[in-house]
Amino acid sequence: MITEKRLEEALKYLADTDEEHAKLTAGVDYLKDLAKALKGKFIINCEDEKSVAMKEHAWYASQQYQDHINEKKDVIEKATILDNKRSKENLVIDVWRTLEASRRKAVI
Repeated sequence: MITEKRLEEALKYLADTDEEHAKLTAGVDYLKDLAKALKGKFIINCEDEKSVAMKEHAWYASQQYQDHINEKKDVIEKATILDNKRSKENLVIDVWRTLEASRRKAVI
């Protein structure tokens, strides 16, 4: 049975993590856009290769790209963990609603 105290904890968690959730979600989108900008700068500044295709391959092999995807992985991981925790708290609220509705109908 889900107590009212547990319900309050779920609601508080959701309220307390709204801003963090928004920042992480925005961070994921930002990193996707940043990848394009970094790639463009790398290709423009790459003098080792002649063709654009070879410059693009050099970008994907570069340490700068590896660092970027590692940063992206970390942000996505944090965002996913937070999403999962928020989903769990929403589930607690939904189950509490169902139990309360059943209790009012005297089913439980």
